[in-house]
Amino acid sequence: MPHIFHIAFPFDVAVSQYRPGGHAPVCAYPMPLSFTETYRCEAIPDFMFTRQWYANQLITIDLTEGDSPDPFTAILHHSETPVYVLAVTLEGRFRYDPPGEGVPQTPPPGTVYFARLCNSEYPIQFPAGTGRLLFIAVHAAQLDVVGEDFVELADLIAATPPAEDAIGPPIPADSLLMRRLIRLISPKGIKRRKDFNLHLQQQLPALCSAVKGMLRGKSQLHYDTDKLAAVIAFIDQEEREHGFPPELSSVLDFACVSADKLERLFHSGPGITPGAYLLARKLEAIKAQLLTTDHPVYLIAQQFGYSDSAAMNKPFKKYFGLSPLQLRRQQQNS
Repeated sequence: MPHIFHIAFPFDVAVSQYRPGGHAPVCAYPMPLSFTETYRCEAIPDFMFTRQWYANQLITIDLTEGDSPDPFTAILHHSETPVYVLAVTLEGRFRYDPPGEGVPQTPPPGTVYFARLCNSEYPIQFPAGTGRLLFIAVHAAQLDVVGEDFVELADLIAATPPAEDAIGPPIPADSLLMRRLIRLISPKGIKRRKDFNLHLQQQLPALCSAVKGMLRGKSQLHYDTDKLAAVIAFIDQEEREHGFPPELSSVLDFACVSADKLERLFHSGPGITPGAYLLARKLEAIKAQLLTTDHPVYLIAQQFGYSDSAAMNKPFKKYFGLSPLQLRRQQQNS
């Protein structure tokens, strides 16, 4: 099957083509039995654009990588329309300028788009001169052959009229989707096209299912957001009931996640570690006690689990810049 995409540049390039095994892999996860093309420009000595691709009657996989000292533009053409494309930004940043009055997109690494392309030309700018993109394309005539998951996925971005481009929202790729992408393009031990074609037909539905779920808001990102919100709500409730936040072990028990996973959740939310977050909440509660009661500092220290006031002074002063007594006196004087 001929390659579904053609790439051009707004300057002259020399193209070298390599049969499978004739060129080093483009990606850390190389595709078996794939062809490679390299593009060089005499006017730009350090310019190199490389693509690794595999195509059969159902699907085209195209991995492209650009490396240039200056920003440049690659123009993506496809001969058959419409075509359904899963585009993944693996490394770097790119600028997509859709035809007509569409809003340009500059997705960060790890972003996935699912689109139905009906025009014939799409410029892709490499603002930093480097980057790596993955395209997985299926011709519209093959939707039923690929499977119902792909048909349902296509229905999610259906446009009216059918001749117009339909581009789904940007999807931050979660670990599940990335694992399925890697499993799809880079299986181990495959030596024959027959085996790779069978692998693609078996694995594509799982990939489509993952993308479909993410388009419907069932991504790992949404799960993590909900989980973090539940953890914060638990901490709030514990503090209301007991006057101070829970210990980290209690939070881990409530969340039913590992310490590493909890740290990743807090890094994506408050931007600090769970321990630092709980300590800050604890010190704020201590401050409230100091300013709203006349309890001795050593009793407040014991109430919050410190052996004595000296043990509480160090983290308190580091956080507020004043010792508990200094803060209380400052409040009284004001």
